[in-house]
Amino acid sequence: MINSPHIKLFWKTIAANLSVAAAVYLTAWASSQAFRGEAHSFSPIWPASGISLAAILLLGPRILPGVFLPLCASSLVAGSPWLFSFLAPAGVTLSIWGANTLLRRQRFDIGLSSTRDILLLAGLGAIVPMGVSAISSASCLVLSGMMPASGLWAVASIYWATSTAGTVVVTPVILLIAKGRFLPKGICLREFVLAVFQLAIVFSSAWFAFHSESSQGLIMDSLAYLPFPFLIWVALARGLPAAALSVLIVVMTAAVFTSAGRGPFVTESTLFTIWQIEIFIAIVTTTGLLIGAGSEAQRREKILLAEAATRKAELERLKAQIHPHLLFNCLTTIHSLIRTDTTAAQAGLFSLSALLRKSLDVAKEPMIPLRLELEIIRASLELDKMRFEEGLEWSVSADARAEDFPVPPMLLQPLIENAVKHGVVEGFGRVNLEAHIDGEDLLVLVSNTAPPDSNPENWGESVGLASVRSRIADACPPGSSVHFSRTPNGLIQALVRIKRAGRNP
Repeated sequence: MINSPHIKLFWKTIAANLSVAAAVYLTAWASSQAFRGEAHSFSPIWPASGISLAAILLLGPRILPGVFLPLCASSLVAGSPWLFSFLAPAGVTLSIWGANTLLRRQRFDIGLSSTRDILLLAGLGAIVPMGVSAISSASCLVLSGMMPASGLWAVASIYWATSTAGTVVVTPVILLIAKGRFLPKGICLREFVLAVFQLAIVFSSAWFAFHSESSQGLIMDSLAYLPFPFLIWVALARGLPAAALSVLIVVMTAAVFTSAGRGPFVTESTLFTIWQIEIFIAIVTTTGLLIGAGSEAQRREKILLAEAATRKAELERLKAQIHPHLLFNCLTTIHSLIRTDTTAAQAGLFSLSALLRKSLDVAKEPMIPLRLELEIIRASLELDKMRFEEGLEWSVSADARAEDFPVPPMLLQPLIENAVKHGVVEGFGRVNLEAHIDGEDLLVLVSNTAPPDSNPENWGESVGLASVRSRIADACPPGSSVHFSRTPNGLIQALVRIKRAGRNP
């Protein structure tokens, strides 16, 4: 029997290939038609290469038929020989597949999260593979008799420049759209309108720079760079998505007008015109994308620093709550002994002094060995035992490896206080703490006796338990946790798991 998930995957693959094929065919056909116009007509950018690379980066090698077949079809429609119409698209497809392989080996992020990803896309996604593709396509022209061998390198250079331009300009826009970066969650209408206004200014400046009749001169040549300040403005203000869209607007506007024989780059030499606008495209793209990515990186760094400062302030607040809480419990114990056992009360004061000194010392450090935390716990339990005398039994144990495990200071103390509070009923109870290493993690089990109707799920968010949860979330590696449960023999237990730093959860 045919597996239905396989059928769904098959039809999804077909639909994806057809969608990509339609986009590649239309852009390839439009670009090839530009070469067939008047003497000055040419295509300074080949968007089909950018669409093809974006498709394989997003959908994988299964999309290769959707790249190869439309390239063949567009070449045949343009009147090219069968040999060229097969070999040239095959070379382009293999080059794009190679670009995908190179980028993935370098751990390229298709979300373009850093300037490194922009440089990888330009180098391994555009310059290198499009160079191979250009030489392959130009060689196919020679083999099919469409061009003499003497024109190989000149035509290959044009193919390389136009394909590279199509890749570095079009691919980022498609990748960012696929990642939902253009309309982030929570964007307000005012910000959306302002972004559209900024893009409109970028387009207006590009249109004004390239729509006029071609003529030579310093002023006319300088006019081509009119969009630059507006492009930089958008990149700094809006980040990479708006910068990528601005680059696409400027480049396509320049390409359309230049192909029609208008603007500052049009000269009597078609080759010279091509290289002028290709240099322009390279400068525009590099400037816009790198500034946009750098601007986003700075914003992310500021957000992370602000979050770190907030977490640090929260941890300090929790510490400030824990120490008075511990002091209050200890003073309550000593107060109960003053009238009944003066000697024990005096011993309790000395123990309290040593306990507070030690707890304040360790609180200065972000992480301490577990053995120091256990020393504080043992001292506090000794004070509790003075209050309950023989009614409280306790034990604290840890294996040698566990004692050296780093933990946030005063992390476990609230659990011990909670265990004493709920575990001593009518003056009698028991509290146990056991710690050991499980794989690479530290496991700490705090258990206590409790009344039959005691349910840890109904405990309120006391200062102590809230501090434990918050500090585990903020100060311990991801994957660390605390869970409360009731055992079959009637004990309440808290299980703390702390991941070792640098380990994935």
